[in-house]
Amino acid sequence: MSKLSIKKQFQIILGCMAALCLILSIVSYTALDHLLLKNAASYARNTSQKFDGEINYLFQRIDSIFNTLLFDRNIEGLLHTPYSSETQKYVKELLVQFSSYSIMNQDISDIALVSSEMSWSNVYDADTLRRLSAQMEGTHGLYSFGFLSSPLTDSNRSREKRMVFGCNVYGMHEMANYGKYQGSLILSIDLRKAPIILPTQQEGTTYFLLTDVRENIFSFNCPEDITRSLLECCEKKNALTTGETMHYDTHDYLIYVTPVSGMGYSIISAIDKRQLHREVLHTTVIITLIITVSLILLAFFMYTLLHNMVSPLNQLSCYIGEIRQKPLNKKRKPLQLDGCTEIRTLNDSFHELIEEQQTLTRQLYNTTVSLYETELEKKQAELEFLRSQINPHFLYNTLESIRDIALEEQVPEIAGMSDALARLFRYNVKGQAIVPLSQELEITMAYLDIQKARFPGKLEVICSVRPEAMDVPIMKFLLQPLVENAVFHGIEPALRKGTLFIGARVQENRLLITIQDDGIGIPPDQLAQLQTHLADISIINTYSQQHVGILNVAHRILLNYGKDYRLTLDSEPGEGTRILLTLPAEAAQNPA
Repeated sequence: MSKLSIKKQFQIILGCMAALCLILSIVSYTALDHLLLKNAASYARNTSQKFDGEINYLFQRIDSIFNTLLFDRNIEGLLHTPYSSETQKYVKELLVQFSSYSIMNQDISDIALVSSEMSWSNVYDADTLRRLSAQMEGTHGLYSFGFLSSPLTDSNRSREKRMVFGCNVYGMHEMANYGKYQGSLILSIDLRKAPIILPTQQEGTTYFLLTDVRENIFSFNCPEDITRSLLECCEKKNALTTGETMHYDTHDYLIYVTPVSGMGYSIISAIDKRQLHREVLHTTVIITLIITVSLILLAFFMYTLLHNMVSPLNQLSCYIGEIRQKPLNKKRKPLQLDGCTEIRTLNDSFHELIEEQQTLTRQLYNTTVSLYETELEKKQAELEFLRSQINPHFLYNTLESIRDIALEEQVPEIAGMSDALARLFRYNVKGQAIVPLSQELEITMAYLDIQKARFPGKLEVICSVRPEAMDVPIMKFLLQPLVENAVFHGIEPALRKGTLFIGARVQENRLLITIQDDGIGIPPDQLAQLQTHLADISIINTYSQQHVGILNVAHRILLNYGKDYRLTLDSEPGEGTRILLTLPAEAAQNPA
């Protein structure tokens, strides 16, 4: 085989595949025919068993209805009371009761009463009722008459067969009639309305029927002509047996009989063998066509693969050799290859690998520069922080002296301002960079006390902080710059008393801080520019001397908490400004 030409080898492989296709078709037909017949028989048996359970449930439901009716005082009274005004009362109450039964049980077509003195039915005449009652003489409990038809229902269709049950009524409410026969109850069931799930699979192949002890047949999904043929077969052989084959109109039907527990009913399943054979043949033809077309396509693809594999691989190998001899950062024209998808994919992947290497190199450079700039910003912030600590003790002592003098001179306003200012300086130059929200809020309120003293009666502060938010750690000086901005740019320019609201709460593991004023607001053009800068705060930009505090706070939040946390701003001219800080429940480890 290895010494033959590729063409000969290809022809031999193709011939073997064609022979295999024929063998597979024959084997598939035989196997499918056997399997489909077996599955149809299994389906018939399983469905028959399911029908058995549903019909038994129907029997139980009918028996329960009879038990309820037997204890009904109105029925007993109507059966043994001669016709009188009291009879009308029983009739009215029974009509209401029977109507409720018919509404709750759509399959009940009639509830009949019969005794020696009266008969009551919408379906059967008096003679039929007395004949049925005579059949139940001396019986107790549920009695089945099988399938019966009534001449009263012949107006629109041929005789409609119903499943009919009966039960004798014995006195139990009056001592004089206790245990004595009073009459009979007869119940008619329309199986077409019964809550029985009809078969939906293999329709047209498997038919299901129900027979009573008298070989009367009720069809669920079987055509009328086949039903008549089964009925004739029953009459000839007295009964159908499981596994028997019935011939009708060039069709052979495999019959399965499943007796229903009690009442003498049986379920008949008829499987159309000819229809099964047709389905098998149709399926086999489709499988053969699929295999044949697949072999043709496979032969074509094999030839194309052999033709287009070697040349592209040689081109790619030469291109890789050139790359090894030249610097990697030198731009080259991508190699265009024709051939198999795998070859083109390999070529594209190779070029993507080179591009990714160059991209990673650029990203590494940009990251290095960004880290250097970030460190430079942090060092600048540390320098500014150190500048603020120059000679702090001199400032503390001076402020304490001013406070003492103010107290001696009985000027509490000056003393309060000095104390608040001293606390601000101590908070600025001492302690950790991360503090609880309560401490940051305390210093912010000290700043506001100074502003209240500066502008008496002009500033009102409302503070609403949830208890669970007080201990959440945050960076120092997040609130004071924003509060200062609100007072200086919002409330102070207004020619009226201003209100400043500070609120904080914890929601979904996030700290939400709100700072809102009712000042003059921000003009729309400035607000738009400011929101633009807040959207890309990663770039340090001294947008405006008026809002440098807002931008500084937003930039610090980005550096220390990441992009998931932010400062948002909203303002209406003449209505005020609202700032919302979204922070984590835990502080950053290395704040700037």
